[in-house]
Amino acid sequence: MNKSPLLLTALLALSASALAQEPAGPTFDRARKAPVFTIYFENDTFADTDRYYTNGAKLSWISGDLSGWGRSGGQQAALERVPLVNDPGTMKNFGFAFGQNIYTPRDQDRVIPDPNDRPYAGWSYLEFSLLSKSPHQLDIISLQVGMVGPHSYAQEVQNGFHDWIRNSPSRGWDSQLHDEVGVNLIVERRWRLFARAFDGALGFDFVPHIGASLGNVATYANIGASTRLGFNLPEDFGVDLIRSAGVVNTPIDDNDPRVGERTSLSLFLFAGADGRAVARDIFLDGNTFRDSPSVDKEHFVADLSVGAGLVLGRWQLTYTHVLRTREFEGQDKPNRFGSVTLSRTF
Repeated sequence: MNKSPLLLTALLALSASALAQEPAGPTFDRARKAPVFTIYFENDTFADTDRYYTNGAKLSWISGDLSGWGRSGGQQAALERVPLVNDPGTMKNFGFAFGQNIYTPRDQDRVIPDPNDRPYAGWSYLEFSLLSKSPHQLDIISLQVGMVGPHSYAQEVQNGFHDWIRNSPSRGWDSQLHDEVGVNLIVERRWRLFARAFDGALGFDFVPHIGASLGNVATYANIGASTRLGFNLPEDFGVDLIRSAGVVNTPIDDNDPRVGERTSLSLFLFAGADGRAVARDIFLDGNTFRDSPSVDKEHFVADLSVGAGLVLGRWQLTYTHVLRTREFEGQDKPNRFGSVTLSRTF
């Protein structure tokens, strides 16, 4: 009896069984539909200081996938003209944010600030972003429009908070930068190069980035990277600070614990670095068209950060501790501050 047909049949049956047991690839239905709302709060009180970049707050909304929005007519033509984010094969999101940053000198008891110290300044702004992402790459283009100067209302926010916690007010706000409308255009690309799970739960990822900003508030080129290690890592492009193009925490696929069916818990540690070659910083260079307080800035600045994150269901909480290298000549020490984010995926 010829055993070849029987052997072939057995091999085909085993192959079919093995294929049936292979895990399914990632799906995207729930991730595509999931907008994310994030609250950012940064303050140097976390580092027991009160100087330089002293406070930041930001509210951010990132939509669900809008790929179907631009498939025909004028919408498609408009989207195809936007650089970086016009790839038809990617998920697309719209981001909207409102934020405020506050900067003060080291000595805030002086009514007339030291001219060699950082000027008082505030920046309140709206930010509009378009995101284009695949499982391995994220492109962001953002436009910030806002106000530097007294009508940023940084003085009222800082001294109101100091009054609430019964601290003495900062006395030199009359010498802050003058009112100036600020406009920044920002582009950034991120890659999720390595995303590995060692035993199905413990995972690691590495996300480098490169970008640039052009505007009267900030003109720079930047490069950096972040890495995470933990259990059931979120499927996104990492944790970021209050900064341009910092809208990176929407889920990529349905394995993300915030939208996943298998688990809704994640715990992870992370670290990152971002270096900037700075051509203009209005908070150090002073107003663009008027005389104002200013100092000589450092042209190369870096942020080094470490932190931890927790996901419980649709909620994510992170804390980041940041060291920012000296930003101007005569700065006595690097700036240290903490950053807290709380986000809800819908």
